[in-house]
Amino acid sequence: MQVIISARGLTVSRADKDALTHKLGKLEPLLPQVVETKAVLSKEKHRRTVALTLIAKHHTFRSEETAGDLGVAVDMAVDALARQVRELKDRVKNRKGRRQRRVPGGAPPPAAAPPAVRVRRIPLKPMPLADAITELRAAGEDFVVFTNASTDTVNVLYHRRDGGLGLIEPLA
Repeated sequence: MQVIISARGLTVSRADKDALTHKLGKLEPLLPQVVETKAVLSKEKHRRTVALTLIAKHHTFRSEETAGDLGVAVDMAVDALARQVRELKDRVKNRKGRRQRRVPGGAPPPAAAPPAVRVRRIPLKPMPLADAITELRAAGEDFVVFTNASTDTVNVLYHRRDGGLGLIEPLA
């Protein structure tokens, strides 16, 4: 991880630079793909401000803290960056678990392949409606497709959920 330290209005000792680099190095196990870290240390009257920018492969984290002492401001800024990194990791971890569970009433998961469609070829027999009802009850099927002898159209006779029979015939 590359650390770039710049100062505005104050001089930073070698010990302060080493301490800052060491504290930022503790963030590396949390987010191993860190590319670069920028630190801007500034002084305004009696306040010391530390602005840290952590640049990773796909994310950028920023924190800015002000305190009377430079060391305290650095600690607060590094803690804020660590908190942001942990929150990101928690969000990613929770998102992965949420993908596996489906909420009832939600959108169905995308189908990988279209469902297999079973095709049955049924010979159309011309018969009156009464014979179709008899055949439906005798065959034990849910429906019967037949050609109505009186109208010469294709009809479907089926069992309804309430126990009755239903007839589907084309519009004239």
